[in-house]
Amino acid sequence: MKNKVALVMGGGAGTGRATALAFSRAGANVVVADINPEGAQKSVAAIAAEGGEAIAVQADMASAGDIQKVMEKTRDHFGGLHAVSNNAALGTKNLPITDITEEAWDRCMSVTLKGVWLAMKYQLPLIEASGGGAIVNIASVAGMRGDPFQSAYAAAKGGVITLTKTAAVEYAKRGVRVNAVSPGGINTGGMDFYLDKMQEMKEKVLNTHAMGRMAEPEEIADAVVYLCSDQSSFVTGHNLVVDGGILVRSNVIDL
Repeated sequence: MKNKVALVMGGGAGTGRATALAFSRAGANVVVADINPEGAQKSVAAIAAEGGEAIAVQADMASAGDIQKVMEKTRDHFGGLHAVSNNAALGTKNLPITDITEEAWDRCMSVTLKGVWLAMKYQLPLIEASGGGAIVNIASVAGMRGDPFQSAYAAAKGGVITLTKTAAVEYAKRGVRVNAVSPGGINTGGMDFYLDKMQEMKEKVLNTHAMGRMAEPEEIADAVVYLCSDQSSFVTGHNLVVDGGILVRSNVIDL
């Protein structure tokens, strides 16, 4: 991805930061956008420490104005855009469908689903004008099979998958490929902190993965970079599952 420009929406921590670093290691200049400016700056510093070039932009995925600002700064600083990972998302508290507030539902949707639509609305024209490229939207296995007590998040991620496929069709002849990645559990700091407080739940979560572990952020990042690279030049409209075997694991027998 030498001389390409990559953007990570939600690149200030965890998988987003790993993806920003992976883009840089592949040769791209990187724009790190995040609602948390300190996190975005830390990602930029990590890239700079490895000799890469990156800029940070504060942005909320639910704000059209913020996303337009990201596009303007990307174009002004690097001259174009070729690769994107739309990584930002927001869940709700673990609650039954009937207990989720309308406000919590709407906020989840505004970031996790509407935010991906808004992002692509402004990313697609810039990528096309830059000579083409690829977008990867981060979905989830929850969006493929549902997730108890996370109905809003699961519904939003399911929407991300179908929105991805729709955008892929619309831009297939316009030089922009659009794909999704659906992870299972990811070993981020926040997840690790949460599960360490609940040892029984941690074992159950790990056991849902056929491999018996969660993904490292870098493993998701590698899938994103692959789908944005020329190695996947004939892949569009695809939802790449990177779940350590969640969807194929038997709930009846344990091997």
